[in-house]
Amino acid sequence: MGFDARELFATLAEKERIKGHHSPEGRAIRVLSRALSGWAGGGLSGRDVVVLCHQAVEDWLKTRLKRSPWSAQTTAALAAAAVKDRLITRWDAARLQELANLRVRGVDEARLAKAEVEEALEFCLQLIEKHW
Repeated sequence: MGFDARELFATLAEKERIKGHHSPEGRAIRVLSRALSGWAGGGLSGRDVVVLCHQAVEDWLKTRLKRSPWSAQTTAALAAAAVKDRLITRWDAARLQELANLRVRGVDEARLAKAEVEEALEFCLQLIEKHW
């Protein structure tokens, strides 16, 4: 499957219009759709997109797990709690850890591979959409 940012953005914009953005999923999708738009338009770097993806999913997990928005729990701890609560699968948790690692690696690297950024964005969108 190819990465078609315009098609993804149009689909998300329509879903957001219909379902709203007030739920935890809606708020995460709104951030992810803005990341997608910025990536497609060239206004955001790969590092920016990865940071937005990670933050959107982390904020979503904190809300769904009824944690404080200011909680300093690691991605691994949030993912483990989400697996325990059957919110996400173990596979999703492993992918979230990969995303956290990608974010850390992105700080030290001038550029992340385009495929890595797009895979991270697609994964996050699919994860949140399952619950929306």
